[in-house]
Amino acid sequence: MSETETYKRFPAVRCWIHHIMEGNYSPGDKSLYTIFGKVKRVRITATIMDKREILSTQESQGDDLFDEDESSNMRIEFDLDDGTGLIRATLWRVDPEKYEKFSKGDIVDVIGLIRKWKEFVYVSPEIMKTIETPNFILLRDAEIIKKIQDGETAEIPEIGEADVEMDEMTDEIDIDSLFSDDDEEFPSIRDEIISVVKQHSKGGEGISFKDLKDKLGISKEELKNYLRDLEMEMEIYQSEEGIYQIYS
Repeated sequence: MSETETYKRFPAVRCWIHHIMEGNYSPGDKSLYTIFGKVKRVRITATIMDKREILSTQESQGDDLFDEDESSNMRIEFDLDDGTGLIRATLWRVDPEKYEKFSKGDIVDVIGLIRKWKEFVYVSPEIMKTIETPNFILLRDAEIIKKIQDGETAEIPEIGEADVEMDEMTDEIDIDSLFSDDDEEFPSIRDEIISVVKQHSKGGEGISFKDLKDKLGISKEELKNYLRDLEMEMEIYQSEEGIYQIYS
């Protein structure tokens, strides 16, 4: 990727579940309008209250979308509660063995896209990991509280009639397109960071924060957020301050 090339990718907004549930979803641009503005991705920390593995059919487009159905396609549903509200996280067409480690009662950190089917607003997870340290929850809550105290909020707009009409047309939408990542035409910054760091780790030298920022062409704060997440996911590490390498 050239140094001047940039990618469009919507950042994950840290929030509580009740911020999602009180927001207004716009089918027109597949976005949720919240007190934190227009949101496509969220990051929530919550407890798994229930977990279900369900065989479902991708052709189903009716109100029974969330009901168990005999099919060859598996979906996993997690009911998540963070103390402010309850929301469902749904993984479509996945291998259940990859998610065996997640159980009822676990506290998880989830980054995912906001989706809606009929009246159901839910999260489609992209990254999901178990949290063992209570301080992590306190830190994340502090981030949200600080945003609110600093006035980084907005009034939630009403959704216009055009969006309502589009919502009523969802029965005609193919289920694969409905649940596809609407940003998939843009390469993932996360994957690009991993690729660049991996290339510079071959000689054991790694790459500096500044060089990585110049190559990706994204803001300092955005890069910091991605690097922090990748370090938590054990994808990369700092061999020395500000120098990043890939785990072998």
